Amino acid sequence: MAKESGAFKLLAGLLIGAAAGAAAGLLMAPQSGEETRKQLKKEADRLKKDLEKYSNDFSDKAKKAKKDLEDRLAEVKSKLQSTAQDVKSEAKKAKDEFEENVGV
Repeated sequence: MAKESGAFKLLAGLLIGAAAGAAAGLLMAPQSGEETRKQLKKEADRLKKDLEKYSNDFSDKAKKAKKDLEDRLAEVKSKLQSTAQDVKSEAKKAKDEFEENVGV
């Protein structure tokens, strides 16, 4: 979970930095206000699409991690049930042998 948080912070930092750099570049450019606004809107739309893409990627990775965890938990549960059954069977054998040897 800490890795995902760090990756998200890095991604957010990169996107904010890219947006700030693009905005600064556009505001310093020698062009009309209308052209600057069009470029800002275009850049904002591009950044929004990038954010949606990365958001979906993180969501997909989270879903995959959840599925993997559920599969592993099911496997562990199955092994524990099998081990419990084996222990129960061995205990019954030991009890039967004890009763047979003691003559109960």
